[in-house]
Amino acid sequence: MQYNFTIRKKDKGFQIIVSYKDGYKWKQKSKQGFATQRDAKLYGQQIVDNLKKTITAQIDDSLKDITLIQFFDIFAKDKINLSYGSILTYRNSLRVVEHLKNKKIVDITHTMIRSEFSQSPYAVSTQKLCKRILNVIFNYAISPYHIIATNPCKGITFTNRTQQQLKLLDENDLEALERMKSNHYMYYVMFMVARYTGARYGEIIGITWNDIYLDKAIISINKQWSITGDGLHGFSPLKSNNGYRDLPIPPRLIDILKAYKTTSTTDRLFPTKNAKSSRANYILKLYVPNKSIHAFRHTYATTLLSNNVDIKTVASLLGDTVDTVIKNYIHYSDEMRKNAAENVANIFG
Repeated sequence: MQYNFTIRKKDKGFQIIVSYKDGYKWKQKSKQGFATQRDAKLYGQQIVDNLKKTITAQIDDSLKDITLIQFFDIFAKDKINLSYGSILTYRNSLRVVEHLKNKKIVDITHTMIRSEFSQSPYAVSTQKLCKRILNVIFNYAISPYHIIATNPCKGITFTNRTQQQLKLLDENDLEALERMKSNHYMYYVMFMVARYTGARYGEIIGITWNDIYLDKAIISINKQWSITGDGLHGFSPLKSNNGYRDLPIPPRLIDILKAYKTTSTTDRLFPTKNAKSSRANYILKLYVPNKSIHAFRHTYATTLLSNNVDIKTVASLLGDTVDTVIKNYIHYSDEMRKNAAENVANIFG
């Protein structure tokens, strides 16, 4: 902390003035009436000692004009372990606070952030991701960069304005998919893999024929197809150890894969160049409006849970943690409500 003392005679004694830097501003504290200069200086030191408890870090003036989006780019460059795809996802999440991206970090306040979230048209889950990224960025601006002293994101919470129902595929949707075989065969098989495994899109388009053991009825999920850097797409490791797993596949999917293999000419089952799911979602919506490929994962999880598969096993099959399954995938279908009602009746008579 930068500070200095000024001791001067005033009235019949001495006055101590402590000038100190709090953030970017110089401030002062003073007291008079000391009999000696030594007493005044000792009191000044007490002021400084107390200030040091509240002003924990020296602010770096050299970065006072940096904007939120500029600092994000510094953060992303520093974090060498972040994949290119993750960086794009994090950067894209900042669209929730679009009006703050070009503001100086030092000018962004708690009230500004709260206002952006309260007026946001984005889903609560998207806002929460943005908040997590902002929290990390602002903490990074505090240390090691010392641009700000406190995190303006601190204390921001979300009320579930509407508990969003995850979109599931019903029987009509699944029947509609059967009509796409003749015109979009590759995507039909892709959606069947999604339906019967619950795998993520990046995992699905990263599957090679070497990952499939039809005799054992298993698909090995051991990599993904993603953006690897500089706009390139290719194989990359999974994001967590939970993601590496062997998935059982039912006879119906085995038959589909056997037939598809006779037409395949590449190592990858689904040789899409782009790692984004926009094309797959476009094809899906031709047959099943208002659903995305992620709906297969939700439907898979809910189907397992409604058939009394325990949460730990479901988490293992999804490549998720138990907490994530509890948070994201337990939502009652009509069948689950009916089962619950019957169980309550049986238990309590």
